[in-house]
Amino acid sequence: MNPLQRAAIVRKATYIGAILVLFTVSMVWRGALPVPLSGASGPFRWAANHTIKTQAEKLEVWELDPQEGEAEITGSALRLTLTGSRGVAVTALWLSAIDKQKRNDFHEFEQRVMMVTKLQPNFITPWIFQSWNIAYNVSVEMHGSGDMYFYIVRGIQLLAEGERHNKRSPDMRYQIAFYYQNKFGVSDQVETLRCLFDLSCIPPSQRNPKQFEDPETGKVNEAKFQEFCEKHPHFVRRIRGDDLRYTDKRAKEKLRRGTPKEVVEFLRTNWEVPSRYRANFLKEPTDDLAEPENQFPALPPQFNEGPDEAHPASGTADDRAPGLGYFSGYKAARAWFSYSLLLLPPPMKDAQGIPVPGPTPPPGTFDHDPAKHRVPRLPMMVIFRQGAPRAQSYQAEMEQKEGWFDDEGWLIDDPSDQPSKWWFPNNPDRPTRPRPVVVGTGRAWSLEEWRQAAEMWDRHGRDYGLIFGQGRKETLENRRGDPGSVPNDPTPEQLADPVIRERYLAKVALEYYGTNRSVTNFPFFLASSQAEAKPLTVQARKTLWKAEQARKISNPPLAIRLYKEGLELWKQVLVANKDFHRPERSDRTEEETFEFELAYQRLLVQDDERVRKRANELVHGAQGVIPFLTLPFQTEALAPGQVAVPDPLWTNTNREELKWYIVENVSDADFSSPFVGSLAPDRLAWVAEGLKESVRVKQGVSRKPQATAPPGAGGPGGPGGGPPPVPLPPGQ
Repeated sequence: MNPLQRAAIVRKATYIGAILVLFTVSMVWRGALPVPLSGASGPFRWAANHTIKTQAEKLEVWELDPQEGEAEITGSALRLTLTGSRGVAVTALWLSAIDKQKRNDFHEFEQRVMMVTKLQPNFITPWIFQSWNIAYNVSVEMHGSGDMYFYIVRGIQLLAEGERHNKRSPDMRYQIAFYYQNKFGVSDQVETLRCLFDLSCIPPSQRNPKQFEDPETGKVNEAKFQEFCEKHPHFVRRIRGDDLRYTDKRAKEKLRRGTPKEVVEFLRTNWEVPSRYRANFLKEPTDDLAEPENQFPALPPQFNEGPDEAHPASGTADDRAPGLGYFSGYKAARAWFSYSLLLLPPPMKDAQGIPVPGPTPPPGTFDHDPAKHRVPRLPMMVIFRQGAPRAQSYQAEMEQKEGWFDDEGWLIDDPSDQPSKWWFPNNPDRPTRPRPVVVGTGRAWSLEEWRQAAEMWDRHGRDYGLIFGQGRKETLENRRGDPGSVPNDPTPEQLADPVIRERYLAKVALEYYGTNRSVTNFPFFLASSQAEAKPLTVQARKTLWKAEQARKISNPPLAIRLYKEGLELWKQVLVANKDFHRPERSDRTEEETFEFELAYQRLLVQDDERVRKRANELVHGAQGVIPFLTLPFQTEALAPGQVAVPDPLWTNTNREELKWYIVENVSDADFSSPFVGSLAPDRLAWVAEGLKESVRVKQGVSRKPQATAPPGAGGPGGPGGGPPPVPLPPGQ
């Protein structure tokens, strides 16, 4: 072999060796191969902590593991073709998307957003920001409720797609849950959005408008329509409304479809609403569930830790869906909130396996495995964990607000209403009375939801150390000893000592117990759910709700009677549930109690003859001191042609204030509020005076200081109870 051939062979061998070395180094650097001697200190350990894989795990940006998310071939190919210019392309597309949004070119805007997410599939910020942008900022620009709903759907679907590409992001799962809870809970036009959400869950064959109308006469098929109402009572009650004759400040947000024909027209208008069901080859909707990625509502996959949560295979054919009951946006939110908890590090536990309240444990301690677990960015961990029970409480509250309490159901037609408003008249041509069609019977709607909420809150408190059993605090104090001798931030070596570990756990438990309960308002949520899950509370709520409905339709006598009954029941609820009446760090129940009472008192002042009579009696007792004092209210009928002469003493303001004094202080009358003249079992006022004034201000009930009559003029409940505010003439 001549020298030139030998040199060529050496050169080729060198090249091959260099390639192999560089390839091996790159594999080690990427983390595909372990770093040699990584357990030792020095440069090898430093290199092991700075490989791409290690840094990706720390930053939670991980593209090498297929379990982290679904592969997306188109986006991967596009990223490869851009080589090192991907950042420039993403920036340009982002700016272009903002420009298209400003120009209201929402179709082009959505296209740019999709391109950005394909170029940055494992960077969660574009997914969260742009989904929020579509669901909130773009949707509110739409004038029609259907268009608004479509963009809310697109925002949620975009974030759900991002979650499928980033299966290790608790933040994305939490945000999806928040969108459901917020957009279908408290947003503008929530009544319409909830109805459209219902249509997305109802099988197309059940809501097909063609089946409800006779093609020859155009009349609604009463039997088919009644069957639809019985299967979907929440939808039909919401779309019709309980207070058709009443127009409040939110009337424009209510649908108020007053006839079956209008309801069918609503179904026809929204026939192509995004739904859970697939279309056939003719693009006609079927009752077969679509693939999970094509469904709306988008739901998390089924998981063992949440056997009762909704998933893509769950049925939502009617309001009594097996395992779900009435499926709303709150239950979709609950499923995602529960699903997000799978990625969180477990709570601290003591040697007996009992959860201990405390801070988020550092990676590598207390079973916090950074390869498995993720710490959410927002909100704080203890608030993050309570999403599911909070969503369940919202579900129960929604049932109450919409009039679903027990198994009594809803009578669709009111016999006292106009015949033209009846959905099911006895005779379509000459109606004389409505047929008693009642829907929603056989299920105690809010009671069952509250019972589930109470169970979830109790389990949440026990799982995360928010409930201390009897003697638990004393045990922890004894275990902790002198708090000053326990390190605030123990090292791994110190935590390996069982004694130091238990003392540290006892210390953080006592420090975080009150803080965690306070920051999450846990005592109130637990106490309220437990109280609401009792039949007595449901009956009280139902009676007070009926009273409010009677007030709205201008039926004061019925409203007054129902408020009186409801307040009596509500007082029993407060007596039986002292933690609900005054839970830790919450005055919501007291405030709500006075809201009920104030509504009742306003009706008494405005419409109750008994209050006027009692006012005359009160003034009559003062006439012994002030002989010229006249009665404030006319008690005798005027003779024909006689005109009442206004008394300068009893102006409208004075008469109103006297009536207010009666209803707020007299406790022995048959109209008196059950809370007047008595104290709570803890010997305090049922409602603090400061809270009363706050409620008065919010409701616009102004009160002013009163001049008082001389002593002996009588008082609350009879003579000797204190001077009433009887106005005196000027100069007296």
